[in-house]
Amino acid sequence: MKSRSPSLARICDAAVQHFAVVGYDAASLNEIAGMVGIRKASLYSHVASKDELFLLVLEDAAEIERDFVTATLAAPPSAGEPGGAYIEVLAARYDASVHLRFLLRTAFLPPVALKPVIGKIYIGFLECLQACFLAQVPDVLSPPDRSRFGHAYLGIVESLFVVMIYADQAETVIRKEAMWRMFRDALALRMSRASGTSLRPE
Repeated sequence: MKSRSPSLARICDAAVQHFAVVGYDAASLNEIAGMVGIRKASLYSHVASKDELFLLVLEDAAEIERDFVTATLAAPPSAGEPGGAYIEVLAARYDASVHLRFLLRTAFLPPVALKPVIGKIYIGFLECLQACFLAQVPDVLSPPDRSRFGHAYLGIVESLFVVMIYADQAETVIRKEAMWRMFRDALALRMSRASGTSLRPE
């Protein structure tokens, strides 16, 4: 993230907490200023508007979550499961990271006026996730197959995002285990065929 003054950093920390809970429309700069212990007028010495603050902390959130994805998928996949490490920690990450909760709330329920900008930020996050997944997929797959599996992986992650937002942890586990097993087996079978080896899914 870009360097910023201690005061602006505290404002951003408070803002992401506030926006993650109430969203853009119900958010109040008065409340954010109160959380920091300053007056609303003082807040305007750091940001020009609610929109500017909202997009500033959204960019922070996307960067933090891209960094988390990159770190999580940096190591070679265990048990030959590309992308599996992120799938396994996703529910815990959602519970622990206000930045992920804010990012998803904003992406799925964007304020209309900011939708184009929000879309670019969120798509950038997804592109990072897809690239990290594909970096773990062996080169035996054809480019069309790599593309299809990359998009299918994003579909699984976004499905889990929705379940985590609207359902409970038990439902998240059920959805994850069902989709991930089918995806993992399909990918393993496709890779075995592409490499000329024989492999039967479990």
